[in-house]
Amino acid sequence: MFRLLIALLLLVGSISGCSLFNKENKNNSEEKVVEPISQDEEKEKEEDDKVKENDPDIIEETDEDGLKAYRPKIGLKKIFIDHENVQSLTEDVVFENGDYVQSIITIGQSASVVIYKWTENEISIVETIQNPDDPDKNYLEGINEETKQEVMISKTDSLEANWKVISQNETVQTPYQTFTNVYVIQKITNEVEGADTIYSNYIAPGVGLIKETFEVTGEQGYSAESLLQKIEE
Repeated sequence: MFRLLIALLLLVGSISGCSLFNKENKNNSEEKVVEPISQDEEKEKEEDDKVKENDPDIIEETDEDGLKAYRPKIGLKKIFIDHENVQSLTEDVVFENGDYVQSIITIGQSASVVIYKWTENEISIVETIQNPDDPDKNYLEGINEETKQEVMISKTDSLEANWKVISQNETVQTPYQTFTNVYVIQKITNEVEGADTIYSNYIAPGVGLIKETFEVTGEQGYSAESLLQKIEE
């Protein structure tokens, strides 16, 4: 009887041990296997990250920067050409003061000073000075912050804007380079009797204006455009 009891105890212990061993093996076999990244894959990822960092085309608007991501840098000189490859205008971004940016727009021998209010939520033209005595003067000192000549883009109140946003992520090719994430805005006026005049501006991240077109409708209508050809800093 005693021998039979010992045999039964040994049998139960053997079964329990096998069950525990099988359970541990099953759990180990179900663990997720993480395969190491190969050197080629790691190198390709590093190259992609480097391209995104250095490529001026790859500039994404963030919630923090908003429209400020489209603001041109001070010291930038942009040269534009028309459809016949003739220089049509230049824009020199010369001063900034907080939310305000001053540019000199030169068409032929005529220069104008344009003052922008450029924040994360708004791009507007505060003042345009035609043929100033000194276009290189800083006109931003003591600017009237309540003045607002023309609202181009407003992310807080689109009804306030004088221009309509047509697209926020357009891809635009210019003689200088191809830009992505471009804002396209449009304004229609009746300044020509019996016809519409349609203005379109293309605004790229980090550069600002890269293309502008206008079209006069009607039988005697015509169109023209200016494209960014060159940037000097």
